[in-house]
Amino acid sequence: MNISKSQSILVVSAIALFCLIYFGMSTIPKEQKQAGISRANNIEATGIQNIVSNAKKTLSKDQLNIIEALQTEYHDAADDADKVERAKNMASKWYEYGSPIVSGYFAEEIAKIQKTKEAWSIAGTTYQIGMKSATVEKELLFAKGRAVKAFENAISLSDDNIDDKINLALIYVDNPDTTPMQGIQMLLKLNEKNPDNVQVMNQLARLALRTNQTEKAIQRLEKAIGLEPENNNSICLLAQAYAQAGNDTKAKEFQNKCKK
Repeated sequence: MNISKSQSILVVSAIALFCLIYFGMSTIPKEQKQAGISRANNIEATGIQNIVSNAKKTLSKDQLNIIEALQTEYHDAADDADKVERAKNMASKWYEYGSPIVSGYFAEEIAKIQKTKEAWSIAGTTYQIGMKSATVEKELLFAKGRAVKAFENAISLSDDNIDDKINLALIYVDNPDTTPMQGIQMLLKLNEKNPDNVQVMNQLARLALRTNQTEKAIQRLEKAIGLEPENNNSICLLAQAYAQAGNDTKAKEFQNKCKK
């Protein structure tokens, strides 16, 4: 059984529907870090306009008319409260039309006004979904930079917010332009402080499977199942872990319980 990339981020998939409704020590080599900063600056200099322009090219005539009407309403907002409501409309419609990065931009605009942990979390989550759908590197790097900033803002407003810390760690783990060790260290620290958090256990087990540390993954997942017997992600990962360990009986047992 293969766990899809979309399944790897628990909180992202959980908040994606809400988005629709609502709208460590660094181990990176100095040269790599400087190159990454330079590329990120170039992306930010380009700004959102190029991404919006490209996204509009994918729209039908009717969709484009709706977006342009909503854009006019957004620019004509009377005050911040009105702007938030109109930005929610823009975020929701762009998400519906398959452009989560643009949706994330408007979610970020909302967060700048509301300045709440929840608003920044939604912005970060939407950008993180956009990272998965990005088809060119510039868009991925733009979404990544904005997602990191949004999650950092959310965490600064609520330090006990584990979900955003997990998602921030996964940005570093799952993206090819950064070393995964930074994200792994973040997850290990979360596990130290929250030893019974099943979401953290699942992510560490997934990483253990990726590096063929099968027994370690099984140990973490068995503990997770003990704490939350119905956690589907733990169940599906455990099926994969036992299959990887060559235990076909256990693999089949958990595979039958796994809800795809």
